[in-house]
Amino acid sequence: MKILKAKTSHPKKQIFQISKLNYIPHGLILDDIMSGADMIEPIIVKKLKKSKTQRYGANGSLYIEKDNIVLKGSQRITTAVKLGYTHIEGIYE
Repeated sequence: MKILKAKTSHPKKQIFQISKLNYIPHGLILDDIMSGADMIEPIIVKKLKKSKTQRYGANGSLYIEKDNIVLKGSQRITTAVKLGYTHIEGIYE
């Protein structure tokens, strides 16, 4: 388990597994974190309620619902994935 930690101290900060987060995989990265700087703020996550019926996405493919969605910090996540991190610190909204 490799964790990308935030410098900012927050009483509700916790660790999230990146593979279980729903975020936009846009490929944008943060150069400062890539060059070794610390992540300053934790990501912000919202808990989702799963649908009772199966949902479908584009072209009729099955939609896989995850428990959490990232509201702020998708660039930090894509950077963490590129650096080989499996977990990231964040807070619930």
